[in-house]
Amino acid sequence: MASIANADDGRRLETGDVVSALFPVHRPGGREQEGYRPAVVVGLPERVGTPRYGVLILSPMTTDRRQGWAEQSPALYPRYAAGTAGLRSPSLCLLDQTRTLDVGRVSRYRGRLSEEQYRPIRDGLRRILAEQDS
Repeated sequence: MASIANADDGRRLETGDVVSALFPVHRPGGREQEGYRPAVVVGLPERVGTPRYGVLILSPMTTDRRQGWAEQSPALYPRYAAGTAGLRSPSLCLLDQTRTLDVGRVSRYRGRLSEEQYRPIRDGLRRILAEQDS
């Protein structure tokens, strides 16, 4: 599905694309991801309607150093090998840090996850966003 955003090479961004994006600095600081980093496009607001602004929903990534918190929650932090979709190092997708960013914060297209590689992200986000039965 197409997005209003274009990658630096002119292609339309889609869910499953890996991009480099600038996550803003927060004052006061918190635990949110900041700075330039790879991120996975996980949502396209225009699939639901016409957004007020050009935005994407992204899940940031960080280097996989076999962190204990990621080991304890693999469904929340899917792992990707170096070289996957243009990633320079082994990486974790931080589903708990998913957020909306202006398309102007996307600096470059890195690559695309296959359907099989994207599935853990999609499934994890569905579980995060699912309504709990009462």
